[in-house]
Amino acid sequence: MKTKAHYSTTFLLPLLIALPVSVSLAQEPRDIVVAIIDTGMDVNHPLLKRHLWANPHETSIEKDNDGNGYAGDLHGWNFASNNHDLSDNHGHGTHVAGIILQKAKSARVKFMILKYYDPDRSGDENLLNTVKAIRYATKMKADIINYSGGGDTRSPLEEAAIRDAQKKGILFVAAAGNEGRNTDRIGFYPAGYRLSNIISVAAMDARKRLLATSNYGSQSVDIVAPGNHILSSLPGGRYGYMTGTSQATAWVTGLVASVLTNSAKAWTPEEVKSVLEKNAIKDSLLSDKIRTQARISNLQAMN
Repeated sequence: MKTKAHYSTTFLLPLLIALPVSVSLAQEPRDIVVAIIDTGMDVNHPLLKRHLWANPHETSIEKDNDGNGYAGDLHGWNFASNNHDLSDNHGHGTHVAGIILQKAKSARVKFMILKYYDPDRSGDENLLNTVKAIRYATKMKADIINYSGGGDTRSPLEEAAIRDAQKKGILFVAAAGNEGRNTDRIGFYPAGYRLSNIISVAAMDARKRLLATSNYGSQSVDIVAPGNHILSSLPGGRYGYMTGTSQATAWVTGLVASVLTNSAKAWTPEEVKSVLEKNAIKDSLLSDKIRTQARISNLQAMN
């Protein structure tokens, strides 16, 4: 099975600037937990360090206080190395987290960091770590799962894990992939599983054109969001650019988190998807590319 994560590494030299993050606590009844299944995160990054999810029943890095099988999972777990080291030697996970935070614009967004990817591991090992991470996020009651990897072949284990997350009302925002192909013909998973809690996200540029590298599919891809040359956080307190459906996926996750933090309503994944589709811009040029013909251009579209 092909399970190599399709990460974009197209970014410029990091910019040493601070990104403005508008924080408003008005009408924010509870924290929204976003499980980021990725390459880890720089937990000390100035933009992100105040947004770590805290396991309410774990008090030590040496003991499994809550009995969930993971000793010291204070802020998540490293499934690649089977420990509590969440550091990001790749940069992708830190970049994704920064985009989510910028679009959510809320102090109530908390990141559950689940590191699954190791470039030195086989695709099957990375897939197994993905399944473990999904099940962890479900057990620990995340509100949203953000996932940017994938492969060409279906995995019953992965699909079953996401289906169980669906039963718990957890939204799964997934990258459509960066092969530039029609995934109605050749699928890309997990974005392509036909589950009602999955939002499959393609990427567009500043001119609102689908990226040549972005996958698409009038039946298999749900929505388009900006994913070209996106500025966000990088490890070491830095900032820089990346391009791809991973960045578009994080953009959508951030918008969804914004909706959830500003509402006392208990949203189902299906209701969230409906809100996205209704508030996004319909573009007839996407009629044979995207199921909803919908593109997200900015946060104002959601407000």
